[in-house]
Amino acid sequence: MLQGWSKHFIAQGLTEETADIMAASWRKSTKEQYMVYIRKWQRFCHERHLCWTHTKVGNLFAFFNSMYKNGASYSTLNTSRSALASVVLLRDEKYTISTHPWICRYFRGIFNLRPPTPRYSFIWDVGKVLSYLRQVTPAHKISLCQLTHKVCFLLALTSAQRVQTLSYLTLNNVKASKDCVEIAVADLIKQSQPGNVGVKVTLKAFPEDKKLCVVHYVKEYINRTSTLRKEVNALFVTYKQPHGKASKQTIARWIKTVLRASGIDTDLFKAHSTRSAATSSAKRNHFPIADILKHAGWKNESTFRNFYLKPASQATSFGQAVLGQPLGRDKIQSCKHR
Repeated sequence: MLQGWSKHFIAQGLTEETADIMAASWRKSTKEQYMVYIRKWQRFCHERHLCWTHTKVGNLFAFFNSMYKNGASYSTLNTSRSALASVVLLRDEKYTISTHPWICRYFRGIFNLRPPTPRYSFIWDVGKVLSYLRQVTPAHKISLCQLTHKVCFLLALTSAQRVQTLSYLTLNNVKASKDCVEIAVADLIKQSQPGNVGVKVTLKAFPEDKKLCVVHYVKEYINRTSTLRKEVNALFVTYKQPHGKASKQTIARWIKTVLRASGIDTDLFKAHSTRSAATSSAKRNHFPIADILKHAGWKNESTFRNFYLKPASQATSFGQAVLGQPLGRDKIQSCKHR
């Protein structure tokens, strides 16, 4: 297994072609996460002289119990179960690790004993960050570093997209008009699945306050970086030489830089918190739930309400809802009946 996912499936009797396709069913990040728990399971089995690819339910309970005693959360244990279910078979059983009734009952118990909790019980005030961003102006005079940070943060906030998605944005997929910028994302992202591939990030102008207009700043950013990006097609490029594509880690660091400069505690709030802050702000400003889910890429309202909607106007577009543009009473009633 340590030599590759494909080799594991080949060892189970599958052809190399089939094994390669099977291995491709997991994204790179998922494989990396799963390998953490698979290695732990392998060490557990090695110490007890057990076969790690085929096992009995009792051995799995012993493994999960050892993690539970060490303080593992429900989320951690559930991820470990998913990891083992991908490569380990139950001996003399008609069930899999994912479907065995005892294992399912065990994890219901873990859920009740250590129920999962959201990372944040509250979210930072969007208005506090916007007040800071209003000071970083005008677009054509601020440094490239400041422009990069501001564009990155405004885009994250008004699109409610993950850092991963921002890192996938490319210039050749940008379609700009006077009042709008659309960027299609062709890469597979976290919510991509059969029947739901690709996403389009739509940014609307905010003429009420040009200092916060993401369309204005994105256009200035593209223009300012045109001479230094050379062959780099990614929207976000590093402002220090050599000017290459900005990684997810770099973009996350830029977002945290803006949060820190705004007085937000970045030991508590990470870059991903922009999704919660943006969507919660839009909800408080009565933006339709269906449109919030669409922008954020969520299928179910429960995902938003359970994990992202936090305590801390109205709008005609998602971006305006985040930035705090009020709607008239007639538009509020229209939103409620959509």
